[in-house]
Amino acid sequence: MRRIFRAVTRTVLLGVLAGCASTNQAALRGQAARVARVPTRFAGHPAPRLIAPTDAQSRGGFAAAHAAAMHGDAAAEFVVGSDYLRGVGVQENDPKAAFWLRKAAHQNVGPAQCDLGYLYENGRGVAQNDARAVHWYAKAAAQGIANSQYNLGLLYTQGRGVPRDYTAALRWLRSSAKQGDPDAEALIGFLYRKGWGVPLDDRKALLWFRKAAAQGDAYADENIGALYEYGLGVAQSDARADRWFRRGAEGGDALAQAVLGLAYLQGAGIPRDAARGLFWLRQSSLRGYANAQNFLGDIYRQQGHFVRAVKWYRQAALEGNPRGEYYLGTAYAEGQGVPKNLRTAVAWYHKAAIGGEAQAQLMLGLQYMVGRTVTKNIELGYAWIAVAAESPQPAKYAALARDKIASEMTPAQLAQATQWVRAWRVGRDID
Repeated sequence: MRRIFRAVTRTVLLGVLAGCASTNQAALRGQAARVARVPTRFAGHPAPRLIAPTDAQSRGGFAAAHAAAMHGDAAAEFVVGSDYLRGVGVQENDPKAAFWLRKAAHQNVGPAQCDLGYLYENGRGVAQNDARAVHWYAKAAAQGIANSQYNLGLLYTQGRGVPRDYTAALRWLRSSAKQGDPDAEALIGFLYRKGWGVPLDDRKALLWFRKAAAQGDAYADENIGALYEYGLGVAQSDARADRWFRRGAEGGDALAQAVLGLAYLQGAGIPRDAARGLFWLRQSSLRGYANAQNFLGDIYRQQGHFVRAVKWYRQAALEGNPRGEYYLGTAYAEGQGVPKNLRTAVAWYHKAAIGGEAQAQLMLGLQYMVGRTVTKNIELGYAWIAVAAESPQPAKYAALARDKIASEMTPAQLAQATQWVRAWRVGRDID
């Protein structure tokens, strides 16, 4: 049995590592088609928003506002809390911001309630608590505060602090949109595009995206570009799609920047220009878009610039992106761009495997089979390899390895391993 395990492990490792080294532009194009250009993005653009005091409220500066706040002036309490939150006229201090915003919020100051909700949502100056964020957003939203209506709608779409409820989300987003909020308009367009809470309707999605785009919303620009690219709700047009993607990229939308960068690299609808392609991928990466960071890592790895590749894979990994975690683990396993360290490699493989990256699941399973950097566990190794074989995009050689190993396992070992695989299928970790 041991000889079989070694032979399978050696064959799979050689095949997988060879595959890692040969990623090419065709693979990048495939990743772009699956990840970057399909108009179903949700994370990245929508984000909760704060309310800054008006110039009139801030007149006199921090000292004057603080003096008034000490005497219980609710509006001044909001200004002081906001100044502490932003570091305006005083050193930034989140706990003090929370203290003063809470005082103002309890006096029914809507903007303070919105900002206090933001602090709870993001764990700034207070313990992170989505339910408390919803509580304060709802109070401000009921007063007609557009930012808070948008923030509350966003939490309903995500199911954070409240059960996910697209109907409730739309109600609050429409209230914000009636006040001309472009982010709310764009998010309503997205919900129509997905058919969440409303019938799927690309034409209505386009209408809402255009409303937001007219106010300079880059996220809406990117989504309009995607609709034109796929001919959804409009006549298909690569030229118009590229114009909207460019608008979104120039407006700061990270996904649009990634799409434009890949278009330049591939010469897709525009002249091929590697320098411009890398520029836009970097812009997207600097905005924290993990897929762009992975694309840059792929490009630099192909060119043999392993240190640069590791830099971008690490950024993606730190964003919690499973593919970035896998390739960072591979860099440590091979000693490319970082000192070789198999224990660190396995740690990153484990993170990526839990995140659903099939190649990482395969590599982690092989490590358990070999038992050099983790305690040898045949059942656990088989379970991870089996999960990799069942992935929507199965790891190469995973099915072969699974079947070979299963043929050499005892019934008891196979029963335990199968139990872990079943646990994974219902959403539980297998180890």
